[in-house]
Amino acid sequence: MLKKMRWHFILAAMAAVFIMLVVVLAGVNVWNYHNTASRADQRIQEIYTFEAGNGADAAGETGSTADASKNSEIPPVNAANTSNPPTGQTETLPPVFPGPGQERDPEAPYTTRFFLVKLDENEEITKVSTDFIASVTQEEAKEYAQNILNGKRKKGYYKNYRFQILSDNNGKIVIFLNCSMELHSAWNVLLISCLMGIVCFFIVFLLVLLLSRRAMKPYIRNMERQKRFITDASHEIKTPLTSIATSVDVIEMEHGTDEWTDNIHKQTAKMSRMVADLVTLSRLDEENPFPEKIEFSLSDAVWEVAEPFASLAKAQGKAYTQRIEENLTLCGNPDSIRQLISILLDNALKYSDEHGSIRLDVYKVHGKTKIEVFNTCILEDTRNLSRLFDRFYRPDDSRSQKTGGTGIGLSIAQAVAEAYGGKIKVHSKDGKSILFQVSI
Repeated sequence: MLKKMRWHFILAAMAAVFIMLVVVLAGVNVWNYHNTASRADQRIQEIYTFEAGNGADAAGETGSTADASKNSEIPPVNAANTSNPPTGQTETLPPVFPGPGQERDPEAPYTTRFFLVKLDENEEITKVSTDFIASVTQEEAKEYAQNILNGKRKKGYYKNYRFQILSDNNGKIVIFLNCSMELHSAWNVLLISCLMGIVCFFIVFLLVLLLSRRAMKPYIRNMERQKRFITDASHEIKTPLTSIATSVDVIEMEHGTDEWTDNIHKQTAKMSRMVADLVTLSRLDEENPFPEKIEFSLSDAVWEVAEPFASLAKAQGKAYTQRIEENLTLCGNPDSIRQLISILLDNALKYSDEHGSIRLDVYKVHGKTKIEVFNTCILEDTRNLSRLFDRFYRPDDSRSQKTGGTGIGLSIAQAVAEAYGGKIKVHSKDGKSILFQVSI
């Protein structure tokens, strides 16, 4: 159990670290992507503003815009200006792509690569400008623009280009801005941040793995004290219980039995069972509850326990059926399985309604051994059935007093199932029956 608790602690800590890393890395990359897109959109708006102010092209002109590039004073892409700006031009350049409140960047004409397509009100192409980019021909520019116009987006990414569809009095203009370097940088940031996140996650995992033992020490110390207390208390309680039972036997021999001596016998027997159950729970909580494991016949062990309960159910007028698959084997402690079956059948017999039904199924499916105990009963609340496995929990105190339950039986059943690396679950479909399912 302690090992299981330690791994639960590690998983909880790593889940918190994972969520934190995902939130931080997602926030950084979303912000970076949004910032890249915002800068590109701002640059496109500046291109549009400059084009609208500088565009004196003839209406209906289609094709190359070599003349327009002369008027724009923005150096087109060609062999003469793909390297450094012409000497002496820096001071005479127009305010190319200045943002609101920003100073003119004299390098912008040589670093911004874009192309645009103008259309009239009938969406007929009137102008294609590819003078400021070398990787796109006019035919490709027309094709890109047509693909964008056929879609529903007004802005976004198309291949390595950020685009926007803008409108003016003369029609529409589709501007494509080359963002290959920016997208490559954003992708690199994503990869590097993910790699750093993975590295940080494993570093934290190693630290938590190493420090978890120290963090669990107070809990382990308390568990050991609790086990020692239960063991010591059981020995101390057994002595007076034995003395009380012996004294009552002497009284009965001298004066005969009566309701008072019968009640003392019942209460001492109940206390003895509770002490034994607490010791069993304490043993099952250990790291290795079954130090000596043997392979035994599960089918035979279940048959041995189920046979007397079948007779009891018949005597009480309850319908009892069982289906136990033959040749089932298990490696562990046969006494623990017998106790598990006994607890579940005893619970079904005590809490099933009058003339109710009880069913026991033991079978193997997909490599898992299944033990199911079903009984009819009236359940007032089916929302918190898992609390039935809590120690000393009683949904109906008056019913528990009549049946003589201690509230520890199902806790032992759960501990036995978990000691075998399995689970126990409880279900109720209609509130008129209950089903316990053990999977080992």
